[in-house]
Amino acid sequence: MPKLRARAHAVAGSAALTLLAVSATAAQATPAADPVDVEARQYLDTTITAPGHKVGVRPIAETKSGTVQRLAVTLTLPEGVTYQGTSDDGAHADCTPAADGRSVTCMNRDGSTHLVSAYVILQVGKDVAPGTTLTFTTTADIGDAVDAKPSDNTQTGKLEIRQPADLGLAWKQPKVSVKPGEDVKTEAVVTNHGPGRVKLEAVQFQTGWGYGPKDGSYDKGCWWDPAVLICDVFRELAPGESVTFPFVWNFPQKAAGTTYSVPASLYQSSPLDENPANDKETLVFTIAKGSQPTPTPKPTPTPTPTSKPTATPSVTPAPTPSSSTTAPATGTGTGTTPRGGDGRLAATGTAPLTAVGATAAALTVAGGALVLARRTRRREH
Repeated sequence: MPKLRARAHAVAGSAALTLLAVSATAAQATPAADPVDVEARQYLDTTITAPGHKVGVRPIAETKSGTVQRLAVTLTLPEGVTYQGTSDDGAHADCTPAADGRSVTCMNRDGSTHLVSAYVILQVGKDVAPGTTLTFTTTADIGDAVDAKPSDNTQTGKLEIRQPADLGLAWKQPKVSVKPGEDVKTEAVVTNHGPGRVKLEAVQFQTGWGYGPKDGSYDKGCWWDPAVLICDVFRELAPGESVTFPFVWNFPQKAAGTTYSVPASLYQSSPLDENPANDKETLVFTIAKGSQPTPTPKPTPTPTPTSKPTATPSVTPAPTPSSSTTAPATGTGTGTTPRGGDGRLAATGTAPLTAVGATAAALTVAGGALVLARRTRRREH
């Protein structure tokens, strides 16, 4: 009997050890569940707006660790703000406002409990006074579950109500005619038409890939994003205050006969701006057709003479004889002998006789006298 009892005790001890081993293995195969940690987040479209404007808020609830059977997100609204609906931009949540209108709760349509996100549209009342600060609170809802870190289950955001304002952009001359190669100055002006102060972030000019303003002709605060010139300002403008952006343009000959447009706009509209229609304007250049240069006529060559012309002797004209120096011509035979004067023929007014001509005339007279003398002598004999 003692041996049987000893054997039974041994078997029982072995079984106990086996159970302990199985229990340990099971414990290792099923680790303890992670503690629940759910986080709430909230994103407002803007931190300032004007009375009567709409504003968008995105409340989010996310399970960071652990598992929950319910996950919802609730957005609490301040007085003066009403729920307008949601915008389904990829989120899959349905939102339901509370009976008193002071909150809206959103849950996933498919019941998933990892992340709930919605884009909620809210309306600020027109009677909310400028200077009021509105507070929004987002809360993660996990039902009966216990969050190990409840400090991040809520998040708040603030919205400042300010006077509205009207930022307007305009080109001083929106249509410009220009010739190729000509420098042309333009100016874009942004003005705060009031009544409140408003911040101007930046202005963008879409120049495209064709042409752009001359380097150094625009403000140093401007920088290039490919095909777009962005000019930073980042300061508030008082009512009536303006900011001017000057440029100088010069188009090449190949642009002649074309038009070139430069759309300009505010880089980001202000939430205080009640007139977004004047936030942009386009500058249009009309580039004249290039005029062809007038050809310069070639000079006609002057023919070169084959021989030099003979110089004509200069003859000094003689004065016209007067009646006191001209006498009627007398004499015999065919010739006439002038009497007195300067040797000019009275009737014809020819040039004076040369020395040779005078000698020939004298010989003719003398010859005539000899013939007459001879005839007389013959008669005498």
